[in-house]
Amino acid sequence: MGVLVYRRASTPVVPAPTPPVVTQQPEKLDDILNAAHSFKRDGEWDKAESLLSSAIAKNAEEQALYVQYAEVFIGKQQPDKAYEQYEKALAIGPRTAELEFAAGSTASAAGRLDRASEHFGAAQAQNKTDWRAPLFLAQVQVKQNNFDEAKKNLLLATHLKSDLGVAWGTLAEISLRENDANIALQHAMKARELEPDSVLWRLVQARALKRLAKPQEALDALAGLDESQRLEPGIMPLIGECYGLLRKPADAASLYAAMSDRFGDRGELALEAARWFERAGDKVSAKKYAERASFLSVAGASELLDRLK
Repeated sequence: MGVLVYRRASTPVVPAPTPPVVTQQPEKLDDILNAAHSFKRDGEWDKAESLLSSAIAKNAEEQALYVQYAEVFIGKQQPDKAYEQYEKALAIGPRTAELEFAAGSTASAAGRLDRASEHFGAAQAQNKTDWRAPLFLAQVQVKQNNFDEAKKNLLLATHLKSDLGVAWGTLAEISLRENDANIALQHAMKARELEPDSVLWRLVQARALKRLAKPQEALDALAGLDESQRLEPGIMPLIGECYGLLRKPADAASLYAAMSDRFGDRGELALEAARWFERAGDKVSAKKYAERASFLSVAGASELLDRLK
């Protein structure tokens, strides 16, 4: 005989509330560093900062934590805070060449040139085969107007790395500042030989040629630049100056007008076009571009327009 099984009417079961997820922070140093690295790689700077801040509170003498903490602030574009962490890392030690170099780069970005110079010098003393330290030290010295020491370090950098175009280009810049256009031209040509695609070295070469009263050669050095490259700082003004020296204001006006037509929101191009057309005696065209510049609220445009009426 079968057995009847009676079941009680079921009642609805209400699930227990899910406990909040608590993110466990890693405890071991390697795990912390790996997690911080992952956060930095993914651009999660705030998470990396929180993790490392907490870790440093518990491990105040771990140099690697301060180094990663500094890198977080670099990622957040806070060089002052980054440099503070590098200082702490260096105080703990060891003071390696790489760490001194990183501290120097960050100090330079923070505008602390004296400290940057010290760190790059220390890095250079520890690793005499690394071209970066003398190059970066020289760039700081240029900012400090310490040209003699800068030149020594730039030449040292070229001995350590023969294809270092930036060193020769910087030497050319220094020579221009020292009013030695002939030497500047030699260095600029060397920089261009090593880095033929660099617009900056072409500009430096052209500036040297203009100083040597060779405006056509300066224009030739800048020939072939596309429209976007001509917008880089210093290019268009130099081209205009060279046309002025050649007594070709109409050519300068035509170039500025073409650039203004191409980049209609760049009011300064319209203003320069108007000025060059005025010099060329083309009052109608000058007025057209002065009106454009005035519409774009460029300083000086209204005064020029009044003069052209």
